[in-house]
Amino acid sequence: MRSRIERILGFFVLTLAIIYATVYLYLAIMGQAILTNQLQEITRKKVTIGYFSFTPALRADIKDLNIQGLFKSQIISASPSIIGLLRGKFVLKHLVFIRPEFSINKTPPEITEAPVSTAVIVPSVVATPVIKNVKPIPFGIANLSIKEGKIIFVDHTVSSGSIKISIEGIEASVKNFYLYPTPNITEFKLKAIIPWRDEEEKGKVGLDGWINSSKRDIRATLKVNDIDAVYLYPYYSYWVDLDKARIERAKLNFSSEIHGLNNEVTADCHLELSDMVRKALEIGESEAKASKITNAVLDRFKAQDNGNVRLNFTIKTKLDSPQFGFDNFKSAFEQKLMRGRGTSRFRLQDTVSLPVRTVESGVKSFTDLSRAMIDGIFAIGNEIRKSTGDLINRGDSREED
Repeated sequence: MRSRIERILGFFVLTLAIIYATVYLYLAIMGQAILTNQLQEITRKKVTIGYFSFTPALRADIKDLNIQGLFKSQIISASPSIIGLLRGKFVLKHLVFIRPEFSINKTPPEITEAPVSTAVIVPSVVATPVIKNVKPIPFGIANLSIKEGKIIFVDHTVSSGSIKISIEGIEASVKNFYLYPTPNITEFKLKAIIPWRDEEEKGKVGLDGWINSSKRDIRATLKVNDIDAVYLYPYYSYWVDLDKARIERAKLNFSSEIHGLNNEVTADCHLELSDMVRKALEIGESEAKASKITNAVLDRFKAQDNGNVRLNFTIKTKLDSPQFGFDNFKSAFEQKLMRGRGTSRFRLQDTVSLPVRTVESGVKSFTDLSRAMIDGIFAIGNEIRKSTGDLINRGDSREED
């Protein structure tokens, strides 16, 4: 009886070993071709891989991956969780990107004219395609690491024609990221630099915190320092004339403490304008009204913050559907101006408009101005999210076909 059980166990182990060896050899030989074809189907871009290896420990190493015009990475290393596979889940124990580079282009929407036709339209019955309900395999990453990453964002929709923003030196880590219900807490940390026109001038971005997706709780700290406000001028050039305001250089610093419980999120934000340089008036040149209004606004802020320009405001939103509102930002701005109005002879309705250009029926409101400036800054994040979502949607639609 004992020898029979040993023979059955031996046969079972041998069968598993044969299956494992067969799968390993197949992936080691065909893995590069399979991965290349799959990425090309998902992205609809030309894909090349310089080197691919698959070790007996089920670790895949990829070198010089290039998805034309979209993404490239010097090294990618990934290893799946055997326990996760046995549970019917595709979980990566480790996923490492070394020197990845994302290229994102925002282009104006295409305007197509409908062809003019005099033909009579006859109603017809169109068969509705049947889409199969394919349940995706639960996916997760236990440890994600990005080293020396880079994002190149080019926006072709601004008034100047285009603006290019690079985010370099990205060092990021994410732990316990799962696309299926789980009680685990996802921890994340990111830091990067943003070089401006002058190589010595660099902005800094930092994000650190955690999120519990099942309970919809979050705690995070976001810091963005030394942003070149003048470089982002194309995003708000329609509302502000920097020449008339005589603003030559300025840095923007922003920080936010984000905390949420049961889907209710509160972000306490702090915005500060520093290192502002104003253009000097030429001999005999009279100061424009826009410049005078700028002086009034700055004087009101500096009088209350020991010579600095600072603003604190709070944003309340939902974790599952975050929305950035401008009402609190506008209210905090106006309240601060009201507190300092005794130091200036300008009216509030003049100062809250800032040095804006006059257009047809008058000047744009401060709400429109703030919306334009902040929309410009957040356009990068929105395009990154949109590009990532498009890739996922393409993959899902391909599986459903």
